[in-house]
Amino acid sequence: MNPTFSRVAHCRVCNSKRVLDLGVRRNYYLANLDQTVPVSYAICQDCHFIFQGEYVGDEYLNHYYRQSPMLRRKEATAFEKDQNERQCEFLARHVALKDHKVLEIGAHAGAFLCHLYQRFGCTAYFEELSDEARAVLASQEGLHDFRALEDEKKVDVVILRHVLEHIFDLESFLNYVRSILADGGSLFIEVPDWTHFDAHTDPFIFEHLNQFNTAGLVHLLRRTGWQTEALEKSIHPDDPATPNRVQRIVARPTSLPPPGDAAIADSFRAFAAVQYDGWKTAINNLLAGEAAGKSIALYPASHLTFEALTESRLGQAKVLGMFDIDAKKQGREILGLKVYPPEELKVQQPDFILIFTMGYEREIRESFAALGLTSRVISITELVSNSWGSA
Repeated sequence: MNPTFSRVAHCRVCNSKRVLDLGVRRNYYLANLDQTVPVSYAICQDCHFIFQGEYVGDEYLNHYYRQSPMLRRKEATAFEKDQNERQCEFLARHVALKDHKVLEIGAHAGAFLCHLYQRFGCTAYFEELSDEARAVLASQEGLHDFRALEDEKKVDVVILRHVLEHIFDLESFLNYVRSILADGGSLFIEVPDWTHFDAHTDPFIFEHLNQFNTAGLVHLLRRTGWQTEALEKSIHPDDPATPNRVQRIVARPTSLPPPGDAAIADSFRAFAAVQYDGWKTAINNLLAGEAAGKSIALYPASHLTFEALTESRLGQAKVLGMFDIDAKKQGREILGLKVYPPEELKVQQPDFILIFTMGYEREIRESFAALGLTSRVISITELVSNSWGSA
């Protein structure tokens, strides 16, 4: 089988047609096919995405992977175990894994999936093109073939470790990944980082159709319906995938319009109506309901407290005052209310305390408990959540 070359005339990251041939050529000898394949490289002048300027074709590339020359060992090496720990530490910081369904596409010999299965009790699925790899994966304890899944093919986490750089039709592939994610699911990506050109930039490799910089990768995800939730970069000289710089991303599906779509204005207005105004409606509902006629303390004397007083019915309620640990504010009168030290709460014993700060909430609640207060405490984070729930 021979490649069926087609020129790549647009950027598959940002859709720009300002593609420039770099004048860089490589002749790759493919030992598994006993062929030499010439490859040219191009760059997008708008987002600086670097890619193979002529594509060898899906059929040829799939044939190459089915005959993959990669070494696969069932037992993880010390270097793979170290890699598993580093990747897992990042993933587990941002994604719930315990007892969840995870799928790794391009799972190699399954070392990472085995690690997740053993550590978090994940139901672990694999997908691979290579028959040799699939045989190794099928022999691993706790791993399941995603193709054999008979129930609804939905998982909580999709893992793409050093896969996206191999994919030509990026948009269709990412749309497919989104289609198999359960509600609230997450995507984990690790790819070589081509943001900088230095000693830690990966070399050109035949299988790597794409060389992602960080801005381009985030833009690609956003354009195809994903929101980047977390990102880190790493260089580890003993990493089994590459000793050079890599970038890791956790992303989740988003309903926001893609970049360039004017509908983003309507989306933000709808968000603002809830996030910035809805909590004031929640206050009014509270005052008309369980807090009607009750004594209320406001904590602290901050801009959100002032906003609540001026833009809701709170100013008409039985408000005892504002309370704040800042001695500079104590004793002052703001918007007709006196500012007291928190200890005064023990004296006044309000029925309700409303917390108007999105920081230090736990610390504030613990200070109330230390004072022995029995007041009903409601925070702005709860009011915002209530407004989202009623939107």
